[in-house]
Amino acid sequence: MAATTRSADDVRLGIGKVLERLREEFPDLTLSKIRYLESKGLVRPGRSASGYRQFALSDLTRLVWILRQQREYFLPLKVIREILDRAGGVVPLPESEVGGSRTKADQERLVGSVSMTLEELAATLGVVPDVVARLEHHGLIVAQSAGRTRVYDGSALLAARLAVRLLSLGLDARHLRMYLIAAQREAGVLEQLLVARVASGDSASRESAQHDLEEVVEAGSRLHHLLLRRSLTGLNR
Repeated sequence: MAATTRSADDVRLGIGKVLERLREEFPDLTLSKIRYLESKGLVRPGRSASGYRQFALSDLTRLVWILRQQREYFLPLKVIREILDRAGGVVPLPESEVGGSRTKADQERLVGSVSMTLEELAATLGVVPDVVARLEHHGLIVAQSAGRTRVYDGSALLAARLAVRLLSLGLDARHLRMYLIAAQREAGVLEQLLVARVASGDSASRESAQHDLEEVVEAGSRLHHLLLRRSLTGLNR
């Protein structure tokens, strides 16, 4: 009898096996989280005759990509769904992934797609609401008014994620103000240098100033990183 050959995507895994495979990279992953992503239509495993979930390797690849977007780039599910929809439902190629080259449109979409109350933001971050309140008290995140409710957008979510990570590494919320103060001082200098060009009536000049501003921010961020590492002499020996 001739041996049959199965393609890679003919392999089917139960939800328990999927969890086993992904636990090393995503130790906090649970069966409930996988089921939740399925309920949102982000993963669509097949079903056996008896009704059990059956994940193909393509489903596994898609699930890993989604989890990495959440972990590494803090993307909400709505934005992840939009990216997948634009890619025709398949995992985007590396050069088109948000993490590989996040465009200005992607950043604006993230900011505009998130609207969380203080309690919702705290739950997303896995902290008590008092932590979020302290971050806002120190000016690290800012809420927007939406009728009678105060909500936080994607920019606040990103800032809060990073701040909570720094808190877990031993810094205090008051220590994080040094980042805010440095950013405000830098913004003041850049505004003085570029405000005349941005305010001019010449659209070409405004576009050039905006381009230069983005390049300055990128180069300045890299320079800050290098100078900070050089200044930490006690850790570089």
